[in-house]
Amino acid sequence: MKGERGLSSSGIAIERPKGRAALEEFARLPFHIYNNRQAWWPPDILNEVDLLIGRNPLSPYIEIEPLCARRNGRLVARVSVVINDRYNRHWNERLGQLVHFEAMPGEDDAVAAMLERAVERVRERGMTAARTGFAAFLDYPYAIDNYGEFPSFLLRGNPPYYHCYLKNCGFETEKGQTDYTAALSDEILQRYRGMVEAAGRGGARIISWRGFGYLAAIDAWTDVTNAAFARHWGWNPVSRAEARTMLSSLWDTPVADLSILAVLDGEVVGAVFSVPDLSAALASIKPGTRLAPERGGGTRGALINIGVVEKARGRGIARAMAAQSFLEMARRGARYAGYTLVLDDNWPSRRTAESLGAHVTSNFLTYRRELARPAGR
Repeated sequence: MKGERGLSSSGIAIERPKGRAALEEFARLPFHIYNNRQAWWPPDILNEVDLLIGRNPLSPYIEIEPLCARRNGRLVARVSVVINDRYNRHWNERLGQLVHFEAMPGEDDAVAAMLERAVERVRERGMTAARTGFAAFLDYPYAIDNYGEFPSFLLRGNPPYYHCYLKNCGFETEKGQTDYTAALSDEILQRYRGMVEAAGRGGARIISWRGFGYLAAIDAWTDVTNAAFARHWGWNPVSRAEARTMLSSLWDTPVADLSILAVLDGEVVGAVFSVPDLSAALASIKPGTRLAPERGGGTRGALINIGVVEKARGRGIARAMAAQSFLEMARRGARYAGYTLVLDDNWPSRRTAESLGAHVTSNFLTYRRELARPAGR
């Protein structure tokens, strides 16, 4: 691996990892940061390396370049520069996205050098801004509370010092997001049944992906999500083919029963993608650790995505789909349900979460840096 900058007097080098061994080392840095925790979500090393070498369903749509910082040969920080032409065309933006950011503590100089190099890469490609902490299917926002606790599925449990690193490098808060949790009590479950029945009286059929036909449901989810999220901050359209590639292997899992569609007058107008509690299967949990039931341990499902096309809004369809998903979670033994993620300014979705008896349990931030001015100016 060749350093793109020579070693400084402090032993810092900024490099682009090349070759499978170097990329696997890059992908494994989170183990050095989080492995002392009682519970955390480790990365999928093979999937991350495949993304970095262009063997991922998203690869045809993005350019990606990993960068890392070393101090005296030791890997201490990493980030990947992503240029997503599809996103930029959709929003008429020139935005570069910095994903995979992780860093060891006490490495201010190394992180600053690495992030400045990443920003240079973004600028060299003609971009006018850089974002970190949200990129559809690639990156999620930075936690600003509950440090050290086990986060919800897909969400970061980053250390608090990440915010200092980013702000010291000229990044400013762009968006806030919230993670909601609902306790699935008998009382609330009865309310959910009423929500589903009310939607039915209004002519909507609420049906699981399995009941609809799983592959057809993936296509319907893709179409509804693209339409419902067309002007939703941070989203870009996805194709049916890539959605099938990402989701088709889940057909024989509870995802097929927890994920929901809404059909009105023969047309799919709403879609939900939900997952069961995956902590036992995917999290790293130290022996003897008991997760809080509202955090995981087999008792917390999660609604990841919900959308209703514009012409069908205001009829209780989103609430009914979420309710049906949560009812199925409860039927399978879940005691809590997550409603993830919601933008701070997405008041319709926040009201839906609150009507489901959910409350905010974690908060997150996405950062942005405009490139017209250097950091600190």
